[in-house]
Amino acid sequence: MDRPGRVLMRARGLGAAILAAGAVLTLAGCSFISGGDAKGSTGGDGAASTASVASDAPKDSARPVGPLLVTAADYWVVDKTKNGVTHVAAGGCPTGSACPGFDVVTGKAAGSDGAYLPKGATCPGGKELAAVLVEGAKPTSAPAKVAGSDATRTAYTLSCQDDAGKEKYRATQVQWAVPDAPGGPVLVVDRWAFEGLDARLAEATWAK
Repeated sequence: MDRPGRVLMRARGLGAAILAAGAVLTLAGCSFISGGDAKGSTGGDGAASTASVASDAPKDSARPVGPLLVTAADYWVVDKTKNGVTHVAAGGCPTGSACPGFDVVTGKAAGSDGAYLPKGATCPGGKELAAVLVEGAKPTSAPAKVAGSDATRTAYTLSCQDDAGKEKYRATQVQWAVPDAPGGPVLVVDRWAFEGLDARLAEATWAK
């Protein structure tokens, strides 16, 4: 079976699975850890996926993602840019499910401080739970590189809440802020802990 077929079967089997606190969701090369110990998108930060998409992507598969040219995994689906946001989703995810993805943001929103949580932002998982920044939780930041430009990588703790405002679990949102990108500020936002995304962004180039 080819890789897209394997991804589709994995997505169908796991796309709607939410385990008890502290369990792990593995889907299309992404890993999300529920509970208070969720980490970001790099294996060095404790991402729990057993699959590394960075090593699986063909060397010649660089694709435009907003202002970036990124070596993309073969199952990535890159949407058209809308209102300054380019969304990348995992192909094969069942229609109507909360599908793994990340955003590349440009324009005014990319230059704002703090966690990027637009109206209607949801947490990873099989049910739509509101993503709310945990008050008092100190984000962790470190220098990073995106397409050769200086960036700051910040991890925020999110509370994933139902319609009654009850927290079901916690997740981590990782952001790469590039204030001095060639075409203006760029922000990459990942709530699904895409395995290898750190390396892909560091090795990316700016589209001309």
